[in-house]
Amino acid sequence: MSKITFEEYKKAVRAKYAVKKRDDVSGILLNPTPAQLRNLCLLLFENGLNTTDENIFSMFFNAKEVGSIRRAIVNFDVSKFKPIISFLKEEKDSEHVTRIELAAVIVDFIPRPYSKYLQSDENETAKIPEFLPVEKNEIMRKVYKLSEEPIVIISKNNTGKSIAIGFLVLLSLCFMGYTVKGVFFPKKECMQWKEDHYEEVDCGINQLAIGQLNTVFPLDENTIHLKKVNSNHKLTFFKNGNALIWYSKNEGVIELFNTSGFNPETGKPLKPITKYIIEKYKLQK
Repeated sequence: MSKITFEEYKKAVRAKYAVKKRDDVSGILLNPTPAQLRNLCLLLFENGLNTTDENIFSMFFNAKEVGSIRRAIVNFDVSKFKPIISFLKEEKDSEHVTRIELAAVIVDFIPRPYSKYLQSDENETAKIPEFLPVEKNEIMRKVYKLSEEPIVIISKNNTGKSIAIGFLVLLSLCFMGYTVKGVFFPKKECMQWKEDHYEEVDCGINQLAIGQLNTVFPLDENTIHLKKVNSNHKLTFFKNGNALIWYSKNEGVIELFNTSGFNPETGKPLKPITKYIIEKYKLQK
């Protein structure tokens, strides 16, 4: 077997991206922004990384200390994600190894990294399930076709065959019932920012109204409790010297939140409130 080049590895990562963006229920990968990719990396990190991916994160985000990856992601310059976006969209090539490896993590390309890709069989690595939705549609087509089959009159000679067909029809109807339930009563496993808080939403339904840019994200128990705080109300900013309120500046206006994280409307990391900010923007009532 001939040695797989790094160029082939990059092509495989891009091919995986083409599949991933089509099936991504959050919509992030369809037309990602640098801030969205940073937030996605933070979500991947908080959900847990294997040792290899953690090393890739440490190198890309320049996390010099053990246990500082999360802080490095939060404080990272989001503009450095632009070359990754250009690479995935095939707008501009890249020879930056760590950048390519992070792209592989983002799109969940397997096997990764390149060293593991080299050791795998070339034919196997080329098998990317690009037509999975088509296969699902084919299954559904066969189910509907099966349900339309005429009922066979049971006789002595075809009893076994009729029982088998009847069982398959029953099974197909059950499958269709389960599918209908999933369509009309979907389980809410995603979340979306609505004015001043996150709400649980259905991942499979487009929740975006005209002119609305709020992305649908996978449900995150650590983030869904984030809320915007009304600065007109009397607030307790500190407890035992620790900040209870976090803030972000949006077009010169200070916006307050009840916990740490990112501003859902701008993607900027939230900062703990300080006495200087309180006094400068007259936040104390």
